[in-house]
Amino acid sequence: MTLSVQDITVRYGGKVAVDHVDLEVADGEVVAVVGESGCGKTSLARALAGLLPGSAEVSGRGVLRSDRHPDLDLGAVEDWRGIRGRRIGIVPQGAMSGLSPIHRVEAQLREMLTVHDGTAEPGDLLERVGLTARELHSYSHQLSGGQRQRVAIALALAGDPDLLIADEPTTGLDAVMQGKVLGLIASLGISTLIVSHDMAGLLPYADRFAVMYAGRLAEVVPVTSLHQGRHHPYTAGLLAATPSTDRTVTWASISGSAPPLDDLPEGCRFAPRCPVAADECRTTVPDLRVVGDGAVACHRVEVATDVGYPAVPRAAGTCGDPVLTMSGIQHTYRSRSRTTTALNGVDLTVGRGEIIGLVGESGSGKSTLARIALGLIRPSQGAVTLGKDEVTGSRGRRLRAVQRRVGFIHQDPYDSLHPGMKVAALIAEPLVIAKVPRGEHDGKIRSALAAAGLPESLLGRYPGQLSGGQRQRVSIARALVNDPELLVADEASSMLDVSTRGGIATTLRSVATERGLAVVFVTHDMGEAIQSCDRIVVLRHGRVVEAGACGTISSSPEHEYTAQLLAASHH
Repeated sequence: MTLSVQDITVRYGGKVAVDHVDLEVADGEVVAVVGESGCGKTSLARALAGLLPGSAEVSGRGVLRSDRHPDLDLGAVEDWRGIRGRRIGIVPQGAMSGLSPIHRVEAQLREMLTVHDGTAEPGDLLERVGLTARELHSYSHQLSGGQRQRVAIALALAGDPDLLIADEPTTGLDAVMQGKVLGLIASLGISTLIVSHDMAGLLPYADRFAVMYAGRLAEVVPVTSLHQGRHHPYTAGLLAATPSTDRTVTWASISGSAPPLDDLPEGCRFAPRCPVAADECRTTVPDLRVVGDGAVACHRVEVATDVGYPAVPRAAGTCGDPVLTMSGIQHTYRSRSRTTTALNGVDLTVGRGEIIGLVGESGSGKSTLARIALGLIRPSQGAVTLGKDEVTGSRGRRLRAVQRRVGFIHQDPYDSLHPGMKVAALIAEPLVIAKVPRGEHDGKIRSALAAAGLPESLLGRYPGQLSGGQRQRVSIARALVNDPELLVADEASSMLDVSTRGGIATTLRSVATERGLAVVFVTHDMGEAIQSCDRIVVLRHGRVVEAGACGTISSSPEHEYTAQLLAASHH
């Protein structure tokens, strides 16, 4: 056994983030700790690595490779330097942006080898993560996202650790690269703890899952028995909330959101969101008990196979007249050293009430095309019309008037909202910019808020008091408040939990249908596009390689690249 810890508890200012958790990782085993944001999985990983802030209180005991370090008191470790890096390797969240921009890869690897008394050579470490000696002389900005993540893994291996802890190691990577990075980690042969909110994405690579909810373990289950027997309703919800590339499989969403640490319910913490909860669930805390090959903390595990979560709706009929027309779009980025063609002869039409999915891996041209549709970039060649008005030929006041007919939902719900503005002011800001009379603000704000699926009670709150899903809904309301004809959502759900993404997709479908909005949905998740869009346009290297109805592309893709994206997203 590489790691065995008992009774881990983490508190922030008296609030319990991790509540008496026991966990084991066998030699060479890959254990995935999964759950929504705020469930405690990252706090658990940081407690094991000694990376919690000084304000946190941590307790719990364990064993890390009994033959080398017999006892580990998490609340009393005086010097983590002898453990972290040498005994426990860390691949932190956002590792791709954590590399030094001014040092070559070789220098960074040599530094880690020196600090942790590593015996390998930098070239050997790179070879172990699937890179070549050529990358030793590169700076981080010269590497792709996948290459940077591989370097981050190589840095974690420098001290020849017993245990590898990877915190959301595929954040920001497209589906193809996510699979490659996870496959690499699983192939290293090191005992590994992976922290992630993407349960289905880890199915091919993990040996066991530890499912956390509101600071507690809901279930611990081997991957081999995950689709057999009875499980916790929350586990079933996480799997159902993952969009499948098979159009015949229903995509569902878990209603509500995880409770805040300062307002935890009595009994089972998942009971307020559980479709099969009974009175006992709301009053009595369920113990983690053995069920089959795993352990489940649920009073209703006998009926958990019949859990019914609401399905994400699909289009009910045909779309209306064209709202957005893009023809012959070509765009080139020029710098002193080189010229890059981002788009090459792209045509796109989006009708009223229609949701079009723009799909492709990083660098395919999706975001550039979206920015051109927003009027933020003037294409090198081609024409863009919104209704009957040309966007590409507009300037100044005329361009701004056209842009007001387009709503935009940003990728990052945490950075796109000003933290010092209340929800009411954030939603009203586009009205102020457009000089809409004050008397019309209140009605438009409330209408947009309702369309985005939010209660009016949130109008007086700040973004910091909202969950990620609620923040993104505020962004949707903000995009709708000026009654746009076109809505552009650029990776609008990529930073959200799978349980939340279905709710956002439901909201986009309802506004497209009820308001007759044309929606351009940019995503690298093929499953999400197939489940929530009407048509899909697949981009690669700035060209459209395939376009068609979601069901057709799902069942019989014509282009090899489309089939590759489907395979990478298949769960």
